[in-house]
Amino acid sequence: MNPHGDYRFEDFVVDLEAWKLLRSGTEVHLEPTVLKLLAYLIQHRDRLVTKDELMATVWGDTVVSDSALTKAVARARKALDEDSAHPRYIETVHSLGYRFIGEVEDHTRPAESPGPVKPSARPGRRLVAALSVAGALSLILVLAWIRFGPAPEPTEPAGIQSLAVLPLDNLSGDPEQDYFAEGLHDVLIADLSRITGLKVISRQSTLRYQESEKSATQIARELDVDALIEGSALLIGDQVKISAQLIHGRTDEHLWAQTYDRDLGDVLTLLGEMASTISGEIEMSLRPPAVRMRSAPGPAASEAYLRGLYQFNRFSVDGFRQSLNFFEQAIEADPEFALAWSALAGAHLMIAYFGDEPPAGAVTRGREAALRALELDDSHFAGHAAMAWVHLFTGNWTAAGQAFERALELNPNDPTTLHGYSDYLLLTGHPEESLEQVRYARVIDPHTPSSNLPLPYHLFMMRQYDEALAECLALVEGDPDYPVHWLLAMVLWQQGRLNESVVAFEKSLARQGQPRLVAALQRGLAEAGPRGAMIAVAAELTALSEETYVDPFRIAATYAQAGEVEAAFLWLEKAVSRGSLELMHLGMRPEFDLLKGDPRFDALWQRAGMSGH
Repeated sequence: MNPHGDYRFEDFVVDLEAWKLLRSGTEVHLEPTVLKLLAYLIQHRDRLVTKDELMATVWGDTVVSDSALTKAVARARKALDEDSAHPRYIETVHSLGYRFIGEVEDHTRPAESPGPVKPSARPGRRLVAALSVAGALSLILVLAWIRFGPAPEPTEPAGIQSLAVLPLDNLSGDPEQDYFAEGLHDVLIADLSRITGLKVISRQSTLRYQESEKSATQIARELDVDALIEGSALLIGDQVKISAQLIHGRTDEHLWAQTYDRDLGDVLTLLGEMASTISGEIEMSLRPPAVRMRSAPGPAASEAYLRGLYQFNRFSVDGFRQSLNFFEQAIEADPEFALAWSALAGAHLMIAYFGDEPPAGAVTRGREAALRALELDDSHFAGHAAMAWVHLFTGNWTAAGQAFERALELNPNDPTTLHGYSDYLLLTGHPEESLEQVRYARVIDPHTPSSNLPLPYHLFMMRQYDEALAECLALVEGDPDYPVHWLLAMVLWQQGRLNESVVAFEKSLARQGQPRLVAALQRGLAEAGPRGAMIAVAAELTALSEETYVDPFRIAATYAQAGEVEAAFLWLEKAVSRGSLELMHLGMRPEFDLLKGDPRFDALWQRAGMSGH
């Protein structure tokens, strides 16, 4: 590098003798390493400077990752008040290197000896390390100012406060191995959710980008995140290869990349290590390890667990039942595999809520599995979340709140846990806090019904019908087939718009594939209007309940909506005797308001285990 003179561009001066960057005569603070990088780019402005060349020249013998170079360039850009999306000085040539493109007045003099002149006393490793620490501290201060201070003008890359993990590519090309890539995707998201202060988008909302041709910046904009993680997975026998890279969402710059080769039995531990590494790259703190096992599960247990996650994430009763078999296989292979016990609990509880049999047995099995998971490892959120749902389903709301809060301490980004906690808050008389939780769940899981429906449903139970209607209509406007018509029908009914309610209800039944119920509704409507339609549907549900399990609470609610008090009480009695999980909403659902003055309602409330709530 030329040791004498200076480079001038616009109102900047790089003074090589004083070793300063000046702007309009005022010094702009810049770490020596970053200034060295900037000067080297200016000196070689007539060509592309590769990443390898920059790292070898600027850092010398010190081993650094690509992310260190990316951050140094980002600091140089910040000092030059430059937006990398519209560069005036430093141009990124993706995957290759950088080029200085500004107009420069060169006021340098050649060095006395040929070739680049090295400093007479080259900084040792301690000094290099000290400068790295100083640079890291400087960046942390900048990030803190960005987060807590006045909104700055856009500069790149800004601090990473949110990210999404895109579906991992299955490099084998074999659909039979999709379970492996999808299972790793699920686990990596859970591990990254341990990063303090980081918003992590849910798995369900990233699936739409499987094989997407959209750019990283477009995906990041749609998901409203600062960064993306892309990666791939390959399973060959018991050997695993996982590649991942961290990409800035606005600049498309690659901040970090790594490839790992491990045994299948070590893959879950590896994902925790990857989360720790990524935490360091984005300079945020990490909670205690989410996976704290006595020993890593073996290949058989790991594979069965990942297969179970694949089936569970189909989010159907059949998928939940199939996942049970795989989670039980994982536990048989490793009885102390805490994550498998947590997953087993979750599958039982999903079957209890969505299944085609009375839920009491599944809730009991879910409780047993959750307790075992917590005995083995109480540092993972899933065991606490499962136990919280058990408490909520069985009316122990105080314990449910405590368990949900502990689960969210360990993983604040799980939409299902946020949904459960919001239910707890609503049921215990904290409606506004409940809405805060469901709104955050929608932020981290913006594209799935399980996170979009709780907000209008809670507004409906809070009797805020206009707000609930607006939310429902917004979802239908975005997608006419969105599964919200059942809720839209209930809201319209409470507003007295009965004919419109029946139209929405019919659409809901048709989309659920319920031709018998659609025919009953049409028949009842023709014979006796909207209330007749509800009575006819309730009667048809009663007939169906003799053939298969139908939640008695659903039948009771339909009769109550039609104003049929005696029939509603009859089916509420059956709901209590069969342990319907929806009984926890009995006091909140508007359909049952006309029953509340009857002494039988209080008696049912107490028998359902809700007394004192």
